Amino acid sequence: MNPFKIDHTKKESTEYISFFSFFKGVLIFLIVCSLGFILLNAYHVMMRKQENIIAVSTDKGNNSSILTGIHITHHYKEQKVFSIQAKTASIKNKKIGFFRIGGLKQLELENMIVDYYEPHETSLDDTHMKTSLQKESHDLLSYFSKASHSLPIIKKRLAGFAAYHATIRYHHPDGNLTIISSPYMENSNDRQSLSFRKNVAIHFQDEILLCKNLVFDVKRSQIISNEKYTLINKGMIQKGKGIRMNLRLEVMP
Repeated sequence: MNPFKIDHTKKESTEYISFFSFFKGVLIFLIVCSLGFILLNAYHVMMRKQENIIAVSTDKGNNSSILTGIHITHHYKEQKVFSIQAKTASIKNKKIGFFRIGGLKQLELENMIVDYYEPHETSLDDTHMKTSLQKESHDLLSYFSKASHSLPIIKKRLAGFAAYHATIRYHHPDGNLTIISSPYMENSNDRQSLSFRKNVAIHFQDEILLCKNLVFDVKRSQIISNEKYTLINKGMIQKGKGIRMNLRLEVMP
């Protein structure tokens, strides 16, 4: 028997086993990837559903129209646009000055924190999306209204909404953040702006604007105060009366 003779049968068998092992490894890899993809999407859907749930509980005390633990999130085109959380929500008579008007009802929130993400211009390049945006408004006030009407305690038209200890975090498309905080906030009668009262603070990067009362013109993305203000910019203090600025605390004409 020739010791150098090649056993072709054995070689073919070894090659077949190697190919089978390789094919089996590839098949297992594809199965694992597919399962991972399915689980990831399932997790994403579950989280989306969980985010959009209104986590509320009814107060069993004297006023059954009080909800606690409010947390609502809205998405558009798979992007988070608006979220609101509050300690409590209730329907009360609208307060005008020091009095409450019996015939007008408004939604009142306690310890409210809102995050609003301004849509990026590049996301509006699609013609279909532009048409959709024209049919449906996506500004801050629109999402306030959507969130309000998704609460189970609202069964009829409201005269407006208000919040005690309110904070709005406005997320710009470039990642910068403007924070408006005030002890009291309400929507204006024209439903085009938000009014902040009782000492307002606006933060943007290294700048802080302080004033007693402030109007946030949502449609024009401007903040206006006709009273005395203090503007702090990198340690420099500027005081005056009456100011109009954009949300980046740049003075507007």
